[in-house]
Amino acid sequence: MRTTRSRLSAVAATALLASLAACGNSADGSSDSDAQAPVDGPISGAITVWTWDGAPGADAMDALAAGFEKETGVKVDSKVVSRDDYTAQVQLALNSGENIDVLGVQPSQFATEVEPKMRPVSDYADQLAGGLDGYSPLTIEQSKKLYGGDDIYSVPFGSTGSAVCFYNADILDKAGVQPPATWDDVKALTEALQQKEPGVLTLVKPSGSDSWFEDEFVLTMVGQTDPGFFDSVRYDDGAWNTDSYVSALQRYGQLYADGTLQRSALDLSYTDAMDAFNTGKAAIVCNGSWEAGMLKKSFRQENGIKASEIGVIPVPSDDAADRSARSFLDITWGIPKAADNASAAAAFISYATQGDGVDLWADNLGFVPAKADWSLDPSVLGDDKLAQQGFATIQDLINNPSSDRNNLSSLSAEVGKYVEEVAQGRMDAQDAADKGQKDLESGLYN
Repeated sequence: MRTTRSRLSAVAATALLASLAACGNSADGSSDSDAQAPVDGPISGAITVWTWDGAPGADAMDALAAGFEKETGVKVDSKVVSRDDYTAQVQLALNSGENIDVLGVQPSQFATEVEPKMRPVSDYADQLAGGLDGYSPLTIEQSKKLYGGDDIYSVPFGSTGSAVCFYNADILDKAGVQPPATWDDVKALTEALQQKEPGVLTLVKPSGSDSWFEDEFVLTMVGQTDPGFFDSVRYDDGAWNTDSYVSALQRYGQLYADGTLQRSALDLSYTDAMDAFNTGKAAIVCNGSWEAGMLKKSFRQENGIKASEIGVIPVPSDDAADRSARSFLDITWGIPKAADNASAAAAFISYATQGDGVDLWADNLGFVPAKADWSLDPSVLGDDKLAQQGFATIQDLINNPSSDRNNLSSLSAEVGKYVEEVAQGRMDAQDAADKGQKDLESGLYN
Protein backbone atom coordinates (compact mmCIF):
# COMPACT_ATOMS: atom_id res chain seq x y z
CA MET A 1 0.00 0.00 0.00
CA ARG A 2 1.40 3.40 -0.95
CA THR A 3 1.49 5.94 1.86
CA THR A 4 3.70 8.60 0.34
CA ARG A 5 2.03 11.43 2.24
CA SER A 6 1.51 9.63 5.55
CA ARG A 7 4.91 8.18 6.32
CA LEU A 8 7.52 9.92 8.41
CA SER A 9 9.99 11.87 6.26
CA ALA A 10 13.48 10.50 5.86
CA VAL A 11 14.92 13.45 7.77
CA ALA A 12 12.55 12.98 10.71
CA ALA A 13 13.12 9.24 10.75
CA THR A 14 16.88 9.74 10.80
CA ALA A 15 16.57 12.18 13.68
CA LEU A 16 14.39 9.76 15.61
CA LEU A 17 16.81 6.87 15.17
CA ALA A 18 19.65 9.12 16.22
CA SER A 19 17.83 10.05 19.40
CA LEU A 20 17.20 6.39 20.16
CA ALA A 21 20.84 5.55 19.61
CA ALA A 22 21.87 8.41 21.88
CA CYS A 23 19.83 6.82 24.64
CA GLY A 24 21.67 3.52 24.30
CA ASN A 25 18.96 1.63 22.43
CA SER A 26 19.12 -0.30 19.19
CA ALA A 27 17.54 1.03 16.01
CA ASP A 28 14.36 -0.97 16.57
CA GLY A 29 13.84 0.80 19.89
CA SER A 30 14.62 -2.17 22.16
CA SER A 31 17.37 -2.27 24.71
CA ASP A 32 20.46 -4.26 23.72
CA SER A 33 20.54 -5.99 27.08
CA ASP A 34 16.99 -6.13 28.45
CA ALA A 35 14.65 -8.95 27.45
CA GLN A 36 11.04 -8.05 26.82
CA ALA A 37 8.54 -8.99 29.51
CA PRO A 38 6.33 -11.91 28.46
CA VAL A 39 2.84 -11.10 27.21
CA ASP A 40 1.28 -14.40 28.23
CA GLY A 41 2.29 -14.38 31.90
CA PRO A 42 0.01 -14.12 34.95
CA ILE A 43 -2.35 -11.13 35.17
CA SER A 44 -1.23 -9.48 38.37
CA GLY A 45 0.71 -6.57 39.80
CA ALA A 46 0.32 -3.04 38.47
CA ILE A 47 0.48 -1.17 35.15
CA THR A 48 1.11 2.39 34.05
CA VAL A 49 -1.12 3.79 31.30
CA TRP A 50 -0.41 6.99 29.37
CA THR A 51 -3.04 8.88 27.36
CA TRP A 52 -3.70 12.51 26.48
CA ASP A 53 -6.58 14.64 27.72
CA GLY A 54 -9.89 13.75 26.15
CA ALA A 55 -8.66 10.36 24.98
CA PRO A 56 -11.01 9.24 26.38
CA GLY A 57 -10.72 11.64 29.36
CA ALA A 58 -9.58 11.57 32.98
CA ASP A 59 -12.98 10.53 34.36
CA ALA A 60 -13.23 7.70 31.84
CA MET A 61 -9.69 6.55 32.64
CA ASP A 62 -10.50 6.54 36.35
CA ALA A 63 -13.57 4.41 35.66
CA LEU A 64 -11.54 2.01 33.50
CA ALA A 65 -8.85 1.73 36.18
CA ALA A 66 -11.41 0.99 38.89
CA GLY A 67 -13.31 -1.51 36.77
CA PHE A 68 -10.18 -3.38 35.68
CA GLU A 69 -8.79 -3.51 39.22
CA LYS A 70 -12.09 -4.90 40.49
CA GLU A 71 -12.08 -7.56 37.76
CA THR A 72 -8.41 -8.59 37.92
CA GLY A 73 -6.83 -7.11 41.04
CA VAL A 74 -4.32 -5.22 38.88
CA LYS A 75 -3.74 -1.64 39.97
CA VAL A 76 -3.76 0.92 37.14
CA ASP A 77 -1.72 4.12 37.41
CA SER A 78 -3.28 6.42 34.80
CA LYS A 79 -1.32 9.42 33.55
CA VAL A 80 -3.33 11.88 31.43
CA VAL A 81 -1.13 14.44 29.66
CA SER A 82 -2.12 17.65 27.88
CA ARG A 83 -2.57 16.94 24.18
CA ASP A 84 -0.22 19.80 23.27
CA ASP A 85 2.56 18.31 25.41
CA TYR A 86 1.88 14.65 24.78
CA THR A 87 4.22 13.96 21.87
CA ALA A 88 7.23 15.54 23.57
CA GLN A 89 6.57 13.90 26.94
CA VAL A 90 6.07 10.46 25.40
CA GLN A 91 9.31 10.65 23.42
CA LEU A 92 11.21 11.79 26.51
CA ALA A 93 9.71 9.01 28.63
CA LEU A 94 10.34 6.28 26.06
CA ASN A 95 13.89 7.39 25.38
CA SER A 96 14.76 7.73 29.08
CA GLY A 97 13.49 4.26 29.94
CA GLU A 98 10.53 5.41 32.04
CA ASN A 99 8.04 2.57 32.35
CA ILE A 100 4.89 2.77 30.26
CA ASP A 101 2.86 -0.43 30.02
CA VAL A 102 0.02 0.90 27.84
CA LEU A 103 0.55 3.87 25.55
CA GLY A 104 -2.17 5.87 23.85
CA VAL A 105 -0.88 6.33 20.33
CA GLN A 106 -2.11 9.33 18.40
CA PRO A 107 -2.82 8.54 14.74
CA SER A 108 -1.01 9.95 11.71
CA GLN A 109 2.66 10.84 12.03
CA PHE A 110 2.91 10.12 15.76
CA ALA A 111 2.27 6.43 15.14
CA THR A 112 5.32 6.08 12.91
CA GLU A 113 7.43 8.15 15.29
CA VAL A 114 6.88 5.75 18.18
CA GLU A 115 6.70 2.56 16.09
CA PRO A 116 10.35 1.56 16.78
CA LYS A 117 9.54 1.53 20.51
CA MET A 118 6.32 -0.50 20.28
CA ARG A 119 5.60 -4.22 20.28
CA PRO A 120 3.83 -5.47 17.16
CA VAL A 121 0.23 -6.29 18.01
CA SER A 122 0.83 -9.79 16.65
CA ASP A 123 2.80 -10.41 19.87
CA TYR A 124 -0.35 -10.17 21.97
CA ALA A 125 -3.32 -10.48 19.59
CA ASP A 126 -4.16 -13.88 21.06
CA GLN A 127 -4.40 -12.25 24.50
CA LEU A 128 -7.24 -10.01 23.30
CA ALA A 129 -10.72 -11.39 23.96
CA GLY A 130 -11.69 -11.49 20.28
CA GLY A 131 -8.25 -11.20 18.74
CA LEU A 132 -8.10 -8.72 15.89
CA ASP A 133 -11.54 -9.96 14.83
CA GLY A 134 -12.82 -8.20 17.93
CA TYR A 135 -12.43 -4.87 16.11
CA SER A 136 -14.43 -3.64 13.14
CA PRO A 137 -12.74 -4.41 9.79
CA LEU A 138 -12.67 -0.70 8.90
CA THR A 139 -10.64 0.19 12.00
CA ILE A 140 -8.14 -2.61 11.38
CA GLU A 141 -7.68 -1.43 7.79
CA GLN A 142 -7.16 2.13 9.03
CA SER A 143 -4.64 0.87 11.61
CA LYS A 144 -2.63 -0.68 8.79
CA LYS A 145 -2.64 2.65 6.97
CA LEU A 146 -1.12 4.30 10.04
CA TYR A 147 1.92 2.05 9.79
CA GLY A 148 2.09 1.59 6.03
CA GLY A 149 1.81 -2.19 5.90
CA ASP A 150 0.15 -5.29 7.33
CA ASP A 151 1.92 -5.04 10.71
CA ILE A 152 0.30 -2.76 13.28
CA TYR A 153 1.82 -1.54 16.54
CA SER A 154 -1.29 -0.35 18.35
CA VAL A 155 -4.91 -1.48 18.36
CA PRO A 156 -7.89 0.67 17.37
CA PHE A 157 -9.72 2.32 20.25
CA GLY A 158 -12.27 4.83 18.92
CA SER A 159 -13.14 6.91 15.86
CA THR A 160 -14.61 10.31 15.02
CA GLY A 161 -16.03 11.78 11.84
CA SER A 162 -16.38 15.18 10.18
CA ALA A 163 -18.35 17.08 9.21
CA VAL A 164 -21.73 16.39 10.81
CA CYS A 165 -24.43 18.90 11.68
CA PHE A 166 -26.39 19.33 14.91
CA TYR A 167 -29.70 21.19 14.93
CA ASN A 168 -31.76 22.87 17.62
CA ALA A 169 -35.18 21.23 17.33
CA ASP A 170 -36.86 24.10 19.22
CA ILE A 171 -35.71 26.68 16.67
CA LEU A 172 -36.74 24.55 13.70
CA ASP A 173 -40.17 23.96 15.28
CA LYS A 174 -40.69 27.71 15.78
CA ALA A 175 -39.68 28.31 12.16
CA GLY A 176 -42.12 25.62 11.02
CA VAL A 177 -39.58 23.62 9.02
CA GLN A 178 -38.27 20.08 9.02
CA PRO A 179 -34.57 19.24 9.50
CA PRO A 180 -32.96 20.09 6.14
CA ALA A 181 -31.64 17.36 3.87
CA THR A 182 -30.83 19.48 0.81
CA TRP A 183 -29.42 22.95 0.24
CA ASP A 184 -32.84 24.01 -1.04
CA ASP A 185 -34.19 22.98 2.35
CA VAL A 186 -31.50 25.07 4.05
CA LYS A 187 -32.46 28.11 1.95
CA ALA A 188 -36.08 27.63 2.96
CA LEU A 189 -34.95 27.52 6.60
CA THR A 190 -33.00 30.75 6.15
CA GLU A 191 -36.08 32.48 4.72
CA ALA A 192 -38.29 31.15 7.51
CA LEU A 193 -35.88 32.34 10.17
CA GLN A 194 -35.77 35.80 8.64
CA GLN A 195 -39.54 35.97 9.05
CA LYS A 196 -40.05 34.24 12.38
CA GLU A 197 -36.71 34.30 14.22
CA PRO A 198 -34.81 37.35 12.94
CA GLY A 199 -31.26 37.52 14.26
CA VAL A 200 -30.89 33.72 14.42
CA LEU A 201 -28.22 32.44 12.04
CA THR A 202 -29.05 29.44 9.90
CA LEU A 203 -25.77 27.49 10.08
CA VAL A 204 -22.51 28.13 11.86
CA LYS A 205 -19.23 26.23 12.03
CA PRO A 206 -15.62 26.91 13.00
CA SER A 207 -14.20 29.48 10.58
CA GLY A 208 -11.96 32.54 10.75
CA SER A 209 -9.04 31.67 13.04
CA ASP A 210 -10.11 28.01 12.81
CA SER A 211 -9.97 27.88 9.02
CA TRP A 212 -9.04 24.18 9.10
CA PHE A 213 -12.74 23.36 9.47
CA GLU A 214 -13.57 25.23 6.28
CA ASP A 215 -11.40 22.61 4.56
CA GLU A 216 -13.15 19.82 6.48
CA PHE A 217 -16.55 21.10 5.40
CA VAL A 218 -15.75 21.31 1.69
CA LEU A 219 -14.02 17.92 1.74
CA THR A 220 -17.29 16.54 3.11
CA MET A 221 -19.12 18.14 0.18
CA VAL A 222 -16.61 16.66 -2.28
CA GLY A 223 -17.22 13.23 -0.77
CA GLN A 224 -20.91 13.50 -1.60
CA THR A 225 -20.18 13.12 -5.32
CA ASP A 226 -16.60 11.80 -5.38
CA PRO A 227 -16.12 9.26 -2.58
CA GLY A 228 -12.48 8.42 -2.18
CA PHE A 229 -11.24 11.86 -3.26
CA PHE A 230 -9.27 12.47 -0.09
CA ASP A 231 -7.94 8.90 0.05
CA SER A 232 -6.52 9.43 -3.43
CA VAL A 233 -4.76 12.59 -2.27
CA ARG A 234 -3.60 11.09 1.02
CA TYR A 235 -2.30 7.74 -0.09
CA ASP A 236 -1.88 7.67 -3.87
CA ASP A 237 -0.42 11.05 -4.88
CA GLY A 238 -3.81 12.12 -6.25
CA ALA A 239 -4.42 15.68 -7.40
CA TRP A 240 -6.12 18.28 -5.22
CA ASN A 241 -7.46 20.47 -8.01
CA THR A 242 -9.72 17.85 -9.61
CA ASP A 243 -12.99 18.74 -11.33
CA SER A 244 -14.95 17.27 -8.42
CA TYR A 245 -13.10 19.42 -5.89
CA VAL A 246 -13.51 22.58 -7.95
CA SER A 247 -17.21 21.83 -8.44
CA ALA A 248 -17.79 21.35 -4.70
CA LEU A 249 -15.91 24.55 -3.92
CA GLN A 250 -17.95 26.47 -6.49
CA ARG A 251 -21.16 25.15 -4.96
CA TYR A 252 -19.95 26.16 -1.52
CA GLY A 253 -19.32 29.70 -2.71
CA GLN A 254 -22.77 29.86 -4.27
CA LEU A 255 -24.40 29.06 -0.94
CA TYR A 256 -23.17 32.38 0.40
CA ALA A 257 -23.64 34.32 -2.81
CA ASP A 258 -27.34 33.39 -3.09
CA GLY A 259 -28.11 33.89 0.61
CA THR A 260 -28.59 30.24 1.55
CA LEU A 261 -25.92 30.81 4.22
CA GLN A 262 -24.88 34.09 5.85
CA ARG A 263 -21.40 35.49 5.35
CA SER A 264 -21.61 37.08 8.79
CA ALA A 265 -21.00 33.59 10.21
CA LEU A 266 -17.65 33.23 8.43
CA ASP A 267 -15.65 35.06 11.10
CA LEU A 268 -16.72 32.78 13.95
CA SER A 269 -13.98 30.80 15.65
CA TYR A 270 -14.59 27.31 17.00
CA THR A 271 -15.63 28.69 20.39
CA ASP A 272 -17.76 31.45 18.86
CA ALA A 273 -19.62 29.02 16.61
CA MET A 274 -20.39 26.64 19.47
CA ASP A 275 -21.44 29.54 21.70
CA ALA A 276 -23.82 30.84 19.02
CA PHE A 277 -25.50 27.45 18.80
CA ASN A 278 -25.49 26.80 22.54
CA THR A 279 -27.16 30.15 23.28
CA GLY A 280 -29.87 29.74 20.65
CA LYS A 281 -28.42 32.25 18.19
CA ALA A 282 -27.91 29.63 15.46
CA ALA A 283 -30.25 26.88 14.29
CA ILE A 284 -27.53 24.49 13.11
CA VAL A 285 -23.88 23.99 13.98
CA CYS A 286 -21.64 21.80 11.83
CA ASN A 287 -18.61 20.34 13.50
CA GLY A 288 -17.02 16.97 14.21
CA SER A 289 -18.78 14.01 15.77
CA TRP A 290 -16.69 14.65 18.88
CA GLU A 291 -19.35 17.23 19.88
CA ALA A 292 -22.00 14.50 20.18
CA GLY A 293 -22.04 14.77 23.97
CA MET A 294 -24.61 17.54 23.64
CA LEU A 295 -27.16 14.94 22.54
CA LYS A 296 -27.36 14.04 26.24
CA LYS A 297 -29.88 16.06 28.22
CA SER A 298 -27.61 16.00 31.28
CA PHE A 299 -24.76 17.49 29.24
CA ARG A 300 -26.99 20.29 27.95
CA GLN A 301 -28.18 21.11 31.44
CA GLU A 302 -24.67 21.11 32.90
CA ASN A 303 -23.37 23.36 30.11
CA GLY A 304 -26.31 25.74 29.80
CA ILE A 305 -27.21 24.77 26.23
CA LYS A 306 -30.53 26.34 25.27
CA ALA A 307 -32.16 23.44 23.46
CA SER A 308 -34.65 20.96 24.83
CA GLU A 309 -33.80 18.58 21.98
CA ILE A 310 -30.91 18.33 19.53
CA GLY A 311 -30.87 16.24 16.38
CA VAL A 312 -28.23 15.31 13.83
CA ILE A 313 -28.18 15.51 10.04
CA PRO A 314 -25.42 14.85 7.52
CA VAL A 315 -24.03 17.91 5.76
CA PRO A 316 -26.81 18.85 3.31
CA SER A 317 -26.35 18.18 -0.41
CA ASP A 318 -28.15 18.92 -3.65
CA ASP A 319 -29.42 15.34 -3.67
CA ALA A 320 -30.56 14.12 -0.25
CA ALA A 321 -29.28 10.64 -1.10
CA ASP A 322 -25.69 11.93 -1.21
CA ARG A 323 -24.63 11.44 2.42
CA SER A 324 -20.99 11.96 3.27
CA ALA A 325 -18.48 12.30 6.08
CA ARG A 326 -14.83 11.40 6.48
CA SER A 327 -13.85 9.36 9.52
CA PHE A 328 -10.72 7.89 11.07
CA LEU A 329 -9.28 6.47 14.23
CA ASP A 330 -8.83 9.15 16.85
CA ILE A 331 -7.18 6.95 19.48
CA THR A 332 -5.16 3.73 19.35
CA TRP A 333 -3.48 1.86 22.21
CA GLY A 334 -0.34 -0.23 22.24
CA ILE A 335 2.33 -1.80 24.44
CA PRO A 336 5.88 -0.41 24.40
CA LYS A 337 8.69 -2.95 24.09
CA ALA A 338 10.06 -1.83 27.45
CA ALA A 339 6.78 -2.36 29.32
CA ASP A 340 7.36 -3.95 32.74
CA ASN A 341 4.04 -5.82 32.85
CA ALA A 342 3.10 -6.70 29.28
CA SER A 343 0.68 -9.48 30.25
CA ALA A 344 -1.48 -7.19 32.39
CA ALA A 345 -1.13 -4.47 29.75
CA ALA A 346 -2.60 -6.77 27.09
CA ALA A 347 -5.44 -7.71 29.44
CA PHE A 348 -6.18 -4.05 30.12
CA ILE A 349 -6.24 -3.21 26.41
CA SER A 350 -8.62 -6.11 25.85
CA TYR A 351 -10.86 -4.93 28.69
CA ALA A 352 -10.92 -1.31 27.51
CA THR A 353 -11.36 -1.90 23.78
CA GLN A 354 -13.34 -5.15 23.53
CA GLY A 355 -14.63 -6.02 26.99
CA ASP A 356 -16.88 -4.55 29.67
CA GLY A 357 -14.68 -1.46 29.87
CA VAL A 358 -15.95 -0.11 26.56
CA ASP A 359 -19.25 1.06 28.03
CA LEU A 360 -17.37 2.87 30.81
CA TRP A 361 -16.04 5.45 28.34
CA ALA A 362 -18.35 5.20 25.31
CA ASP A 363 -21.23 6.88 27.14
CA ASN A 364 -19.62 10.31 26.75
CA LEU A 365 -20.37 9.95 23.00
CA GLY A 366 -17.06 11.54 21.99
CA PHE A 367 -15.93 8.48 20.03
CA VAL A 368 -17.48 5.49 18.31
CA PRO A 369 -15.72 2.44 19.77
CA ALA A 370 -13.72 0.22 17.43
CA LYS A 371 -15.23 -2.88 19.03
CA ALA A 372 -16.85 -5.08 16.40
CA ASP A 373 -20.66 -4.82 16.28
CA TRP A 374 -20.74 -2.29 19.13
CA SER A 375 -23.97 -0.44 19.87
CA LEU A 376 -24.72 2.28 22.39
CA ASP A 377 -26.32 1.21 25.67
CA PRO A 378 -29.95 2.44 25.32
CA SER A 379 -29.90 3.84 28.84
CA VAL A 380 -27.34 6.50 27.86
CA LEU A 381 -29.92 8.55 25.93
CA GLY A 382 -33.01 7.25 27.73
CA ASP A 383 -36.28 7.86 25.92
CA ASP A 384 -34.93 10.75 23.79
CA LYS A 385 -35.81 9.37 20.36
CA LEU A 386 -34.33 12.33 18.48
CA ALA A 387 -30.99 11.92 20.24
CA GLN A 388 -31.06 8.17 19.61
CA GLN A 389 -31.65 8.78 15.90
CA GLY A 390 -28.93 11.43 15.91
CA PHE A 391 -26.26 9.19 17.37
CA ALA A 392 -27.29 6.39 15.02
CA THR A 393 -26.74 8.82 12.13
CA ILE A 394 -23.28 9.69 13.45
CA GLN A 395 -22.34 6.05 13.88
CA ASP A 396 -23.54 5.21 10.37
CA LEU A 397 -21.50 8.06 8.85
CA ILE A 398 -18.39 7.04 10.79
CA ASN A 399 -18.74 3.38 9.88
CA ASN A 400 -19.31 4.18 6.20
CA PRO A 401 -16.98 7.09 5.40
CA SER A 402 -16.48 8.63 1.97
CA SER A 403 -12.75 8.82 2.77
CA ASP A 404 -10.43 8.56 5.73
CA ARG A 405 -10.13 11.61 7.94
CA ASN A 406 -6.39 11.00 8.15
CA ASN A 407 -5.66 14.69 7.87
CA LEU A 408 -2.65 16.64 6.76
CA SER A 409 -3.27 19.22 9.47
CA SER A 410 -0.95 21.96 8.23
CA LEU A 411 -2.31 21.69 4.71
CA SER A 412 -5.87 21.75 6.03
CA ALA A 413 -5.27 25.03 7.87
CA GLU A 414 -3.76 26.60 4.75
CA VAL A 415 -6.37 25.35 2.29
CA GLY A 416 -9.13 26.41 4.67
CA LYS A 417 -8.06 30.02 4.17
CA TYR A 418 -8.64 29.68 0.43
CA VAL A 419 -12.02 28.05 1.02
CA GLU A 420 -13.08 30.98 3.16
CA GLU A 421 -11.93 33.42 0.48
CA VAL A 422 -14.20 31.63 -2.00
CA ALA A 423 -17.10 31.84 0.46
CA GLN A 424 -16.46 35.57 0.88
CA GLY A 425 -16.54 36.01 -2.89
CA ARG A 426 -12.92 37.17 -3.01
CA MET A 427 -11.38 34.17 -4.81
CA ASP A 428 -12.35 31.98 -7.75
CA ALA A 429 -12.86 28.28 -6.95
CA GLN A 430 -10.40 27.13 -9.62
CA ASP A 431 -7.73 29.52 -8.33
CA ALA A 432 -8.29 28.27 -4.77
CA ALA A 433 -8.01 24.65 -5.91
CA ASP A 434 -4.84 25.40 -7.84
CA LYS A 435 -3.32 27.10 -4.78
CA GLY A 436 -4.14 24.01 -2.74
CA GLN A 437 -2.48 21.83 -5.37
CA LYS A 438 0.65 23.97 -5.30
CA ASP A 439 0.79 23.77 -1.50
CA LEU A 440 0.35 20.01 -1.66
CA GLU A 441 3.17 19.62 -4.19
CA SER A 442 5.48 21.89 -2.18
CA GLY A 443 5.71 19.35 0.63
CA LEU A 444 5.71 22.17 3.16
CA TYR A 445 2.37 21.18 4.62
CA ASN A 446 2.58 17.40 4.58
